[in-house]
Amino acid sequence: MSFYEVDRYVAVPVEAPPAEPTNGHRAELAVAVPEAPSTAVAAPRRSKPAWIGSLAVGVVALIASGTLGFLTYSTTQERNATHRALATSQASLAAANADAATRLVKAKYVALYVKNAGKVQWDYQNWVKCNTYGECRTATQDLLNDLQAFQAAHKAASVPADLAGVDSDLSDALSAAIAADQQLINAMDNDNLTAFRAAYHRLDAAMLSIAKVETALGGQLSL
Repeated sequence: MSFYEVDRYVAVPVEAPPAEPTNGHRAELAVAVPEAPSTAVAAPRRSKPAWIGSLAVGVVALIASGTLGFLTYSTTQERNATHRALATSQASLAAANADAATRLVKAKYVALYVKNAGKVQWDYQNWVKCNTYGECRTATQDLLNDLQAFQAAHKAASVPADLAGVDSDLSDALSAAIAADQQLINAMDNDNLTAFRAAYHRLDAAMLSIAKVETALGGQLSL
């Protein structure tokens, strides 16, 4: 074959023999055809509308405002209840303080009476038991001093409202006792037996009135 003859032949592709399957049967092996690229187009992703975010914020705000409103209401109710309870407690405390103050005034008044009445009763008993002019003169002077001290303390004392009547009787009895004792001393100093006897009876009556005040005072305290 010359160079020119080779030039007339065309090369023909030769198919490869079918492959031998492993199970012993002949089978044509399909020529793998490459898959065409997918022409499906992905759906465009929709963006969230702007009003969705605003709505969510609004809902949250609405819930929060409702919750805060309830909390505010509850707190207000609790505060008001506390204020009412406090006002009641303050009123009760004020009443208790007023009652305690009244009791204190009454206790001081009674203490004043007991202290001073005891002294004048002691002096009067010494006057009744005296046997000599010196003893009797000293006893009447001691009685006058203590009666005047009793009167001064009584005038300076705060008088409870429910003891006003008793206090008035005590004031009259003290004034009468002081006047009678002064007359008694004057009669003794002037050796006036008639004046002495009259003053003695007036002093005895005044001391009895002071003793009666004690009974009335005890009756008022037991109420």
